[in-house]
Amino acid sequence: MTRMPSSQNVSPAPLKMIFKGRLEFGAQRTFDMVTKHWSTRLETYFKSDILFKLEDIFLTDDFALSLPQPHTTVMGTEKAWRGTTDLFREIVQFAVVGKIQAWCISNGEVTEITLEPKTDKVAVSEYWLGCELVQKDGQMEEASAALSRAIEKYQRHALAYERRGYVNYKLQNYGDALYDFTKSIDVNPANPEPHYGRGKVRMLSGEWELAAQDFDAAVKRSIALQPIFWLARLKKCQCLVNLEQYAPCISDLQLFVKREFTAENPNFRRRRLAWYLLGRCYLATSDLKNALDAFNQALSIKEGVELLSDADLFLYRGRTLHATGASSFAKDLDAAAKLGSEEAAKLLKEWKK
Repeated sequence: MTRMPSSQNVSPAPLKMIFKGRLEFGAQRTFDMVTKHWSTRLETYFKSDILFKLEDIFLTDDFALSLPQPHTTVMGTEKAWRGTTDLFREIVQFAVVGKIQAWCISNGEVTEITLEPKTDKVAVSEYWLGCELVQKDGQMEEASAALSRAIEKYQRHALAYERRGYVNYKLQNYGDALYDFTKSIDVNPANPEPHYGRGKVRMLSGEWELAAQDFDAAVKRSIALQPIFWLARLKKCQCLVNLEQYAPCISDLQLFVKREFTAENPNFRRRRLAWYLLGRCYLATSDLKNALDAFNQALSIKEGVELLSDADLFLYRGRTLHATGASSFAKDLDAAAKLGSEEAAKLLKEWKK
């Protein structure tokens, strides 16, 4: 009779963990305090439960902690996850700027942790004041002033530059927004947010190739568990469609529309736009059956109407129906024309002759 191994002797499956981030401490004295704290806590408490070595992540010349970019994926135990995140939680409060993000994946469940300094240092407190004011109606000017004070106190404040860029974008100060996003990237190119912000500014001026490059950079600096990964992927496809580069978009858009987003995820409202762009790509590559399906899917989704009008959807579904030889194209073009599409009205007049 074969004896089964006792469940008590079976080691739990290793967990998949992802880490990314950078912390800046601003001065030699603080940096020395942090490295000493790390070494002491490792020796006296955490022992071997830390996934990173001091010499691999602390940058003496920059007075910074920088995890390998764009992110680090490791397999480890729950104890190692707790130990590593606990030690990061302790040292993050020494920082002037930065954040550590970590994800632990076990049996399909994801635990996410974001660690950022929250202290009474001026650069820290003014940054958080600016972030809070950004969320309040009519407080954008005050938010910009607070973020500027954070930058004045610590000129390498990449996160404050990015947030001020966002404020300037909302205030339609696009030249200032471009400056701030670019400055944030110059200071710390590993953050995806300023690449995404600069891409949006460049879209406004029709710089589609440069914008696509920015969105591609944002994708490469994020992971699929982050909303910005999908936001940037979709924006990149928008740029490529405007450049009439349809085929490269199809696989990205197929992945987007298959992804299940929660209602709280900003990408949930963009499913309609994604189906529309996918339909445009299918139409341009003469895949008429899938194009019709994509436009029908887009029209069935009501969330995100403010991002894409029914007029555009009726216009392109009408174009697709016309390409198939179906007479029902006229109904769609008429609907688009009544919603204000001059192109639909022109095509309806031409194709009805």
